[in-house]
Amino acid sequence: MKMDDTSLREALRAESDDFRKLEEMHGSLDKKLLELSDSPNPSPDDEIEEKRLKKMKLRIKDEMYRMMQQYAEGQKVAQQN
Repeated sequence: MKMDDTSLREALRAESDDFRKLEEMHGSLDKKLLELSDSPNPSPDDEIEEKRLKKMKLRIKDEMYRMMQQYAEGQKVAQQN
């Protein structure tokens, strides 16, 4: 049975400290980005910081999806045995 993204996230949340840390970091960056976007007159430094945070958030998301793919592959192999 193929696991969907929600099931994979739940399984990894339960089994992986690293995955939970990445989720927390992703959420924290999201919060910071919301705070920056609420600024009525962002400074050039704010705009640079926003771009930096978005890139960092994307790298974390990519790592989370990589972990999800590896976990799904592991589950697939385990089911075949």
